[in-house]
Amino acid sequence: MDPSQPNELAPPIPEQGAAPTEVPVDGPSSSSPRAIAVYTPPPDPSTSQTPSDLDDTFFEPTISDVRAHQASVLARSRQLNDAPLLTSKYRDEEKSAKEKKRAEKWPETTIRVKFSDGTQIQSIFPSTSPIQPVYAFVRSALSPEVASKPFLLWQPPRTQYPEHPIPVKKKPNAYKTSIIPPANYGPVRGSLTQGLQNGTGGKETLHELGLVPQSVLLVKWDDETMNASGYPAPILDSLKAKSIPLPPTVPKSQSQPDDVKPAESREPAEKKIPKWLQKGLLKKKT
Repeated sequence: MDPSQPNELAPPIPEQGAAPTEVPVDGPSSSSPRAIAVYTPPPDPSTSQTPSDLDDTFFEPTISDVRAHQASVLARSRQLNDAPLLTSKYRDEEKSAKEKKRAEKWPETTIRVKFSDGTQIQSIFPSTSPIQPVYAFVRSALSPEVASKPFLLWQPPRTQYPEHPIPVKKKPNAYKTSIIPPANYGPVRGSLTQGLQNGTGGKETLHELGLVPQSVLLVKWDDETMNASGYPAPILDSLKAKSIPLPPTVPKSQSQPDDVKPAESREPAEKKIPKWLQKGLLKKKT
């Protein structure tokens, strides 16, 4: 590529003072401005109903809760015991088919970014987009005073999604050794594997990071004073003016699933007696 020609694949860098809702993103929707929704933090927890104010019957499981839990346990046990044995080749093919089906089902991902005071900003990204456009979206909503300050997007308890790869500092080894390193047998449980523990800051898509179809990410600033719960969200005043209350969570329905039958109605099925046993019983009677 001629260095004198502009790179058509690189997204344009927004100038200072540009409209905060226009964040360039790789993909077909990069030419249209990104819609930003701002939600105000929930009311003061001291004025809301606390668990100590709830009645004791609230914590008692109902019959539908027990039946739903029993159905989930039985389904999980049936899945583990009745699943056919597959080779690694077929397991990989089945996994790739499920991922492809999931990517086709959710081509877009809704991301909410939550600040320390509870304020949340929301936008929609392609599921094939990496994590870098999410950082650009957050910076576009910040006030100019804090837009240049570093921050990190993460999820509890310790799942981090860095914007760029974190350099690994290798400790110098004062002793020379000729030990052959062990072979790489794949990812180890508990390691920094994409979609399971952390992002690597590379080009992993939101689908590979496990953020599809919707996720809430928290902001952690390098300045600890900005992580306090009393620190107001440093977003633009124009976005604060358009903020709306956070929608309430929809409680789960207490209705009984259709495929779960009551334990009382389950009668043992009549066992059929083999023919050879029936003949033997008839001979004894005669």
